[in-house]
Amino acid sequence: MTSARREGDHVIVTIPVEEVHELRVALQPCPCKSTKSHATTQLRERFVRGLGMAVDGKKRTQPKG
Repeated sequence: MTSARREGDHVIVTIPVEEVHELRVALQPCPCKSTKSHATTQLRERFVRGLGMAVDGKKRTQPKG
């Protein structure tokens, strides 16, 4: 079961490990050519990267840009 709770200035989201891959796939960029918010794209990328780090148990370097 997915849940979320607030801890100070952060929101902690818990996701069952078996659902993380599906969420990462769902968060991939839309292939359509319509205009996208750069901030939303960056947020999605950071969230997907964070999920990967949590599942892999490794630190990854963030690409610059």
